[in-house]
Amino acid sequence: MANWVFKGLASGVVTTKYPRQREDIPGGWPGLPVAAGLCPDSCRACREVCPTGAIECTGGAVLIDYNRCLFCRQCVAGCPAGILTWENDFRTAVSARQGQPGSRFSRRSVYIRHVDAGACECCLWEVGALSHPYYDLHRLGFFFVTSPRHADILLVSGPVTLNMAGALEKAYQAMPQPKKVVAIGGCTCGGPPGGPVYATPFRLEEILPVDVFIPGCPPPPMGLLHGLLVATGRAEEANRTQAEQLKAARS
Repeated sequence: MANWVFKGLASGVVTTKYPRQREDIPGGWPGLPVAAGLCPDSCRACREVCPTGAIECTGGAVLIDYNRCLFCRQCVAGCPAGILTWENDFRTAVSARQGQPGSRFSRRSVYIRHVDAGACECCLWEVGALSHPYYDLHRLGFFFVTSPRHADILLVSGPVTLNMAGALEKAYQAMPQPKKVVAIGGCTCGGPPGGPVYATPFRLEEILPVDVFIPGCPPPPMGLLHGLLVATGRAEEANRTQAEQLKAARS
């Protein structure tokens, strides 16, 4: 027992300082594909290799639907002109209601009910990591609960299966107001990668009013933390803090 105590004291605080301080994800994070310019009109290489059809090429401009993107790197690796590159930024979460200010939850604790609607387990690993000492979502006031009646946020992962649609609707109806729905992972945000089939005939937003999308396959824990801040109206504050730190570092 004493050895563990001394080891803990020697290690010090290992918890990430995000969002108070900008940090890179441990182990690396490839980021998201971005177009650094216009590509030749006749080039469709990135579109042809995209497994989910998330890329459109119009007039030399590359348009990427990040909700359907799996971050598989094939488009960047297969871009002959080097137009597509990786942007190392885990803040991929976006509000489903662009242009409308999100309602800010109070600074009280925010309770999350996570529902696996048919995930392959990848997103579940990342969600589970949020409770580890490094990410420690509790320090930001987020807590997981087992009942939707106690939840403020419904966190959904997986390509919603036919058998889970009813359970999701019941969970949402049981939640008190105000409440938010957060979709995590490419399957939940953009639908099944191979398109709708009998077992997964629809997207989550066709069943529930999604407030925030966190794309990725899977999204990293840091990306999930950023998405929760977006859902609770605290992302602007986090981004402002990081911008101030970057400005100070450059001066």
